Amino acid sequence: MEFVLPLLGFVFVSTITPGPNNLLLAASGIQFGFRATMPHMLGIHCGIYALTILCGLGLGQVIIAFEGALVVLKIVASGYLLYLAVKISGIRFDEEDRERDIKPMSVVQAGIFQFVNPKAWMMALTGLNISLQGGIPMPGAVLSLCVGFATLGFACNCLWVVTGASLRQAMLVPAYRRLINGSLVAVTLATVLMLWSA
Repeated sequence: MEFVLPLLGFVFVSTITPGPNNLLLAASGIQFGFRATMPHMLGIHCGIYALTILCGLGLGQVIIAFEGALVVLKIVASGYLLYLAVKISGIRFDEEDRERDIKPMSVVQAGIFQFVNPKAWMMALTGLNISLQGGIPMPGAVLSLCVGFATLGFACNCLWVVTGASLRQAMLVPAYRRLINGSLVAVTLATVLMLWSA
């Protein structure tokens, strides 16, 4: 059981720090509130659990073996984050965009996004490696990591949503809205740079 504290420490650091999921959760909390963002958060966790199971079955090693696969993941994730930055900034390219009803990310959308999220792959692979160092078999390592994400990881993700939701009132003031949107755009662009520096 000596692996439990290192594993929980890894889960805490990886789920509390900024990354694509947390930025999306904060932005959704600001735009839609806590309750409406819950399907998004549930989708993230379903995707992470599925990814962890697949990595436990060997898919992670296949991805690592092909450098091109990691580049594709980074390109897709970067493209989505840049799209998010444009949406957060309030830019509208045409009348159809202005009239379109924007909705929170669904369970399925958030789950699928994990498969092109390089940080999610890193979390699954590194977390499994930490668990395996405790001498338990792969099924136990997968279960331990999923439990860590479902408890401590879920609580950390909630903090990002709560932080975003707490800013909803400030968004009614144009000056604050510009400041908040500008900050979210800057952090989103910084996340793209972090993806490519890893």
